[in-house]
Amino acid sequence: MKLKALFIFHLSFFLLFAACGNSDSSDSLGNDSSVTTNAKGHSTKTPGTLDEERTFANDVWCKQSPEVFELDVADANTFYSVEYSIAIDTAVYRYETFPFYTDIYTPDGTHRHLTPEFQVKQYGRWKGEDRDGYRVITKQLFEYFSFNKAGKQRIEVKQATSQYNLEGVHAFSIKIQKANLDFEKMRNGNK
Repeated sequence: MKLKALFIFHLSFFLLFAACGNSDSSDSLGNDSSVTTNAKGHSTKTPGTLDEERTFANDVWCKQSPEVFELDVADANTFYSVEYSIAIDTAVYRYETFPFYTDIYTPDGTHRHLTPEFQVKQYGRWKGEDRDGYRVITKQLFEYFSFNKAGKQRIEVKQATSQYNLEGVHAFSIKIQKANLDFEKMRNGNK
C-alpha cells in the first residue's frame, strides 16, 4: 500500500513538472519564458527603458514561476509610464481580471509590493483585440510612476492564483519608459 501511494505521489509530481517544466524556452531561473524581446521581436537594451515579452509553454503560467525583469534607473526623480499586456486564449481563460502582483527590489534591498487592477473582461465582453488567435489586452497601469532609488531595479511579476496554475495565458509583456510629463494632469491627480 505504501509503495502504491509513493508511486502515485511521484506520478503526480512528474505530471505537474511536465505541465510547468522546462522547455526550450526556459530562462536561467527555470521559468517558461521565451527570449527577452520587444513587441517587434528584438531584444531591447536601452538604458532607462524596458520592453520585454515572455511566452508560456502550453499557455500555462505556473503558480511557482515569477517572471523577472531588470531596469537600470539613473535618476530616482524621473517619472515612468508602466504598461502591461497579456495575450490569452479566451476559450480556456476563466477570469474577468488578470490576477497578478509585482514586487520591485532596489539595489539596497528595499522592496515595494504593487497589486494594481487589470480587468480583461467587463459585462461579459473581452477587452482588447484579437491577434494571432489570442485576445491581447493592454493596460497602462501607471502613468507617472517613480522608483524609490536609482540603480538596477529587479522587477518580479507573479500570477496571484497561489493555489493554481493560470491557464490560458499565452504571453505577458511589460513596457516601462520615461513618462511624457503633463504637469497640469499631475497637479489634478492624473485625471
